[in-house]
Amino acid sequence: MKRFIGVSGIVIGLLAGIGCSRGDQDRAREESREAQDKAQRQLEITRDKLRKELKSADEQTREDLDKARTQVRQALSQSERDAEKARDKLREQENNPDNNDAHQ
Repeated sequence: MKRFIGVSGIVIGLLAGIGCSRGDQDRAREESREAQDKAQRQLEITRDKLRKELKSADEQTREDLDKARTQVRQALSQSERDAEKARDKLREQENNPDNNDAHQ
């Protein structure tokens, strides 16, 4: 009888240990799922921020390129006007040789 009580006590202890172990495993699984969900949310937030930053950088780059194109076009137009004025001046000097001597 004492032996039966001793064996029963050990069996009850093992079952209690297994129960705690299962509870610990369940808790660990739940914590793991929560950590995974949190990491996924953080990843989504980071991805959204990165997309916004890339979109903003792309827009800024396009604006900068448009400004640079405008400046180049303006510089080219000014250069063409200056070249035309210089050609006109040369033609004028060629057509009025007497004026050339007076300026020298």
